Amino acid sequence: MNSFYYKLIKKHKQRMSFIIFVSFLLTFIFVRIYVILGTIGIIDDPYLYIKGYHIHHLNYGIVILAIAGLLALVFQNAKNRIKIGALYGIGLGLTFDEFGMWFKLENNYWTRLSYDAVIIISLVFVNIVYFPSFWYGVIYRAEKKIKNVKNKK
Repeated sequence: MNSFYYKLIKKHKQRMSFIIFVSFLLTFIFVRIYVILGTIGIIDDPYLYIKGYHIHHLNYGIVILAIAGLLALVFQNAKNRIKIGALYGIGLGLTFDEFGMWFKLENNYWTRLSYDAVIIISLVFVNIVYFPSFWYGVIYRAEKKIKNVKNKK
C-alpha cells in the first residue's frame, strides 16, 4: 500500500502539473456536489444573484484564472508557484464545470459536454503527471526529425 501511495501521490506532489490536476479535480467534484445539493433542496438557494442575474461559477473561474496568470507573472519563486498552481487548478475546475454552457451558449448545466471536457483535461493531466518521460521522448524524436528535414533542404 505504501508503494502505491508513493507512486500515485508522494512522488509527484511537489510537481506543478500534479498540484493543478488535483485542485482541478477536487474543485470539479466539490462544485458538482454543491450544485446537486442545491438542486435537491438540501442547500437553500446556493446561487449568487446580482440585480436578478444568476452569476454562474464559470465567471468566478475566469476571474481566478486571470488572477492566477497575473500572480504567476509577478511571483515566480517555488513557494508561490505551488499556491498559484492550486489557484489555477481551482479556476480551471470552476470554468470547465460549465464548459457545455459556455461552448453551446445554452443554459443547460447538466450537458454531457462538460463531463467530456473534464475527462479530456484529466487525461491530458494524467499523461503529463505520470508519463512525462514518454512525452519528452516523443517531442525529442519529433524535433530531431524536423531538424533533419530542415538540414536536407
